[in-house]
Amino acid sequence: MNRCMCEHRIEVDNLDNGEIINHTILLIKGHIRQPRFPLPNNTTKKCVEEQLVLRLRQQSVHADSAGELQQHTPISRNGQFKLLCDLGQHVSLAEEVQLQLDFSFCNTSHQLEILYKAADSSNKKYRLQPLYITCSKQSVPEELVHENCEKINLNLRLVQCIYAEQLRTAGFGRRTFTINGDCQVFESNLSCEEVWQQNEKDLWQNFAQELLTSSNWGEDSKLKFVAFISCTRYDGAAVAASGDFSYANIRIHLKGHAALGGGGLALFGAAYLFAWPQTCNAIQTCFGSTKEVDLTELPDDSNYRRTYGGVYATTLGAVVHEIGHTFDLGHTQDGVMGNGFDYVNRVFTLDNLTEHLPDRIIQHVAPKVIAQVATRPRFTQLKRTTNSFLDKYHEQKTSDSFYFTRNCAVILAHHKWFRIHNGSADEERAGDAEITYDAVNNCVISAGDNHPLCLIEVRCMDNSLVKYWYELQSGKDIDEIYTFHLPKEAHEENHYLFVLTKTGLTKRFNEY
Repeated sequence: MNRCMCEHRIEVDNLDNGEIINHTILLIKGHIRQPRFPLPNNTTKKCVEEQLVLRLRQQSVHADSAGELQQHTPISRNGQFKLLCDLGQHVSLAEEVQLQLDFSFCNTSHQLEILYKAADSSNKKYRLQPLYITCSKQSVPEELVHENCEKINLNLRLVQCIYAEQLRTAGFGRRTFTINGDCQVFESNLSCEEVWQQNEKDLWQNFAQELLTSSNWGEDSKLKFVAFISCTRYDGAAVAASGDFSYANIRIHLKGHAALGGGGLALFGAAYLFAWPQTCNAIQTCFGSTKEVDLTELPDDSNYRRTYGGVYATTLGAVVHEIGHTFDLGHTQDGVMGNGFDYVNRVFTLDNLTEHLPDRIIQHVAPKVIAQVATRPRFTQLKRTTNSFLDKYHEQKTSDSFYFTRNCAVILAHHKWFRIHNGSADEERAGDAEITYDAVNNCVISAGDNHPLCLIEVRCMDNSLVKYWYELQSGKDIDEIYTFHLPKEAHEENHYLFVLTKTGLTKRFNEY
């Protein structure tokens, strides 16, 4: 029986009927649409319904198991809704499960069917392993280790979802990386005192070296790591005594901390896990938390929002950013790999307020260069720019303000850690390719029949900022490209070339 004379239409924006999902946290975005014509009898009564209901039913493809999950979510002022479903709590990660999604709002309903399919053994050739690093002779309460590992597990799965969503939005399908398993404790040979005395670059070098030489992890070249240092220490009393609550001063009094990614390791301090959720149901609440950070007790890395929600957004965005470096992404002016990783909260929340945050750009150089970003890999040197609040308002009103630029999306879509591998064919052909740079003719050459060029970037040597990039298109009616002549403008001092083939091979040329 209808509760009112309303007419609605439920639209799901980011999920198609029959779509295959390989990650366990699923973001569902959509709208409740109202008709543009008058209702019967010129009814103007406002709908009293405020929540959308999702019933998720599952039926295993290989078994007779079935189950149901029900969730409610509020509708924003413009009819938008966002739902987070943790499939990992309701399906076996090793099976295929047909999922039926029944949406209902007021007197209307909508149904979709999707397939959850765990990453198969061929996809697991390239994996990402979460680690919780403890120090030699360090005593860490077992409960704290368990809690932090659970937070890391959950939020890395959320990062996995973020990558899938962003690549789908960019037109490359729901591609993402594969997680190797639950967070594991890795005991370093360094003591806490030694860790506290080192800067983040030295910490990255030492921990990377220990992982490479470890018996558990060192022999697997197809494994990358995202690791959190357990003994990160914050001297809040010293910050309070100084009266200087700037991020720069907070960072000075934060020991054993890092936010640095590249190669096979993305490394972070554990000091900000206080703002991270431990369950999927708490994710959106944590993003929306306005609880103020007590800087005498806890550090703040929120780009000056000074709230738990701001800390969660910035530090999770930093994880997305630094993991991007392990997947060979350079820096960009905008987006996740530039000035936009603070806004990851906007991907999952509704009715966001416009935030005029300091841009993470410290200077501009030569006229044709887009921007020069901070030389510190975490963009920690902040300075307000001349962007107006109105510009920021329009930007955030029309988008989530969190995205990978096109060149980054192209790299991820073709990267070995994101490609859908069919057996070992790609690896068998890998030896046939030889990527070279011809200085005389100023061109890049891929000397392998199966490895056409895909993308070439010119990056600054100091900070890997992308100055120029060239996507090499090919397709049904266009020949594959194996030789690319660089434009004269692309030849820059103190820059290097990053080259990507369609099969995921990469090459860097420091001199060209």
